[in-house]
Amino acid sequence: MSTPLKDGYQTGLPYPAYFHRELTPGWLAATVTALGHRTPPLSGPYTWCELGCGPGLTTLIAAAGNPAGTFYGVDFDAAAIAHARALAAESGLSNAHFLQMSFAELVEADGNPLPLLDFVVLHGVLSWISAANRQAVMRIIEGRLKPGGIACLAYMSQPGSAPMMAMQRVLQRSAELAGVAPGLDSGLSLLRGLRDGGAGQFAVVPELGRQLDQVVRHTPGYLAHEFLGEHWEPLHVADMLKAAGSAGCSFLGSATPLENIDAVSLPGGTQAAIGAIADTALRETAKDIARNQTLRRDIYQRGPQPLSLAEHRAVIEAQRMRALPGAPPQGALRFDTRIGPVDGPAEMFSPLLQALADGEAKRFGDLLQLPAYRNGRGGLLNQACQMLYWAGHLHPCAGTTPDPTTAQALNRVILRAVANGGDYPALAAPAIASGIPADRDMLLAAQAWLNPASASEDAASGEAAARMTRFMREALPAWQRLGVLPQVP
Repeated sequence: MSTPLKDGYQTGLPYPAYFHRELTPGWLAATVTALGHRTPPLSGPYTWCELGCGPGLTTLIAAAGNPAGTFYGVDFDAAAIAHARALAAESGLSNAHFLQMSFAELVEADGNPLPLLDFVVLHGVLSWISAANRQAVMRIIEGRLKPGGIACLAYMSQPGSAPMMAMQRVLQRSAELAGVAPGLDSGLSLLRGLRDGGAGQFAVVPELGRQLDQVVRHTPGYLAHEFLGEHWEPLHVADMLKAAGSAGCSFLGSATPLENIDAVSLPGGTQAAIGAIADTALRETAKDIARNQTLRRDIYQRGPQPLSLAEHRAVIEAQRMRALPGAPPQGALRFDTRIGPVDGPAEMFSPLLQALADGEAKRFGDLLQLPAYRNGRGGLLNQACQMLYWAGHLHPCAGTTPDPTTAQALNRVILRAVANGGDYPALAAPAIASGIPADRDMLLAAQAWLNPASASEDAASGEAAARMTRFMREALPAWQRLGVLPQVP
């Protein structure tokens, strides 16, 4: 039986640290601007809150790269909040604050511990909690989000996640019978056996097999939180639009930039029919069917603030961007999307990639002067930017880079934790006011570069030497440009 606090939510294993770039204020501001709406200004003081922050990595990285903002992470899990607070304290991160509260407790608290907020963000949790807790989330948004404020709500969606409902029940029941970790193992083994034995659901829905392959790559802690909750449910966008509307919020678009471009995110044969739908809920439902959508990242605004055409052009031209590590220098590209591969012609992407290949920030307005984008072809450049943001090749950035000291202090703490066996997938990158993904080998090499004495024994191994060679070649120069690491150890 679930307690009122847990309300059927699984807490048997700790939730792992994840970083979600789409929740950061700079990413949201750039995306909302591209959608033609005014955003809360990021140059002065602003407030941002992540509901269901887990161990706090997204909140910490966002705070480290955005010293003008004040950041709050909320979670009812005491161990997760203690972890986040310890990282903030060890890093000297004074603009990140963590509250150990359930959503219901936050709604009912005397003297609300949250200020009025410019941004409220949430990833995944809505699909894992009860209807009553989802209502509590909307009450928080209704009560604390400022007029003009932005809410980003990410959740498992219909219809793409619906085939996983039976799979979830197998895992949930297996955990009830055998305990969380053994039950996950036995449940996954059963599901693999059913798939490999020709079970009908896997035959009728081939993507379910691919989803199972993705599931088995995750840690038990992730799987416990993702699949073992009593109220697990993929949600319908129409229901979420209605709930957000009751909180005074209007739908703007997706925090996944590609999904705001119908020409490359919807099958060609569906575009005309979907484009003719006037009703937002019906249109978004049709898009989800067209994409077989498994995850939505919806952006809402408390009172829409559309920009005029002149305002929109001015703010777009003022936006800056940088190339990220691993970005291709030029050439035609292929994007693996929900609807299959989409080919990007070299003439569309090469001029932009070549202009940003030096790693320095460039203004959209200056990039418009490139021959490929002159004479009214700004829309082509904007589409190229949005697609490259989505693909992880470019990232929006502010006009000035904040002092990287605090971000680098957080990164040192993360790197020490990784060297001691911790699992973190990203580091703070103040030049883009966000974070960058990093695999474990690169993190271990970065720790060894910063602290060669502490890594001397391991450094003698061939594996460590190869790791360091790759780090020096592929990561270090770019990480230094982004402020991830200092110029010297």
